[in-house]
Amino acid sequence: MSVFEKWLPILQSHASVGLTFSDYSIRMVLFRGNADDLSRLQFWEEWLEPGIVENGRVKNEQAFSDRLKDMVRALKARGKKTYFAIPDAQLVLRQFDLQGILSDSDLQNYFFIEIGNKIQLPFEQAVFAFHVIDRSATGTRVLLFAAPEPVVKQYRKVLATAGLNPVSAEFSALGIDRWAQYNRPQIAKAQRMYVQLEKEALYAAIIQEDIPLFVRQVSLKDPESHPSDDILFLNAATEIERMLNFYQYSLQKGLHKVSEIYLLGEPGRMAEFRAILSGTVSLQVQLLAIDHETTQCPDDVGATLIPAIGLAMKEAVK
Repeated sequence: MSVFEKWLPILQSHASVGLTFSDYSIRMVLFRGNADDLSRLQFWEEWLEPGIVENGRVKNEQAFSDRLKDMVRALKARGKKTYFAIPDAQLVLRQFDLQGILSDSDLQNYFFIEIGNKIQLPFEQAVFAFHVIDRSATGTRVLLFAAPEPVVKQYRKVLATAGLNPVSAEFSALGIDRWAQYNRPQIAKAQRMYVQLEKEALYAAIIQEDIPLFVRQVSLKDPESHPSDDILFLNAATEIERMLNFYQYSLQKGLHKVSEIYLLGEPGRMAEFRAILSGTVSLQVQLLAIDHETTQCPDDVGATLIPAIGLAMKEAVK
């Protein structure tokens, strides 16, 4: 056995997969090496026909699985650790102010008992996690993250069947933020909103420090017509303005607000949207793009892949 053959399994183990899903597409990246050099990054994108995924739920599992298997074969990603994003439409975030100083185990027991009783979610079986915002003599403020268990299990099953090794389910926004913070460390100081506009769907998330405090997916479809981009952009800008007001005045009680908005998507389209959004909200609006020269990222890797890249970088960026 040569030295290269001896070390090959170790080198291969450093490869990881990032996956994002929407009603329109599956995006997969195969990440190797380190975050300073993306020259070996590979990707595959599959567009989905209507009805395969609806509102973040896989409706045609066979068709979805077939597409995923093709992607795994194309990228030679079989067996690789995979970090995937639960579609935003299937996520619930809620903030609670609870009496007393509650430990993590207290909170775990509280949510285990009360989800489905005092805490009503739009699904019966839930997987959940939580983040303590503040723990003091005045009480415990905690953020609950929940998703329907059958949906998460289905994604894990389909990924495993396709030959991947699903190790972590996350938010798409965490992938975006991981990538953004690595490339722009100063971004962590701001309360920021990430916005992705794809076809007729709007995805938005607000992050403070490293915690997503608000995640929302909004359909901009008009059953009566196929609106032009100008109409879609105006509708999206209106929705974002509503989200910002809700976040500032309802969730944060006027104490905190977003200071920056970052757009990611197809560059030309996002430049047009930026102009409209900048005229709607009184915030700095920037395009989130990949600097191909600095990162050595292949030229055909676009900003729509940033969420998947960030997910795949989970172990490489601490």
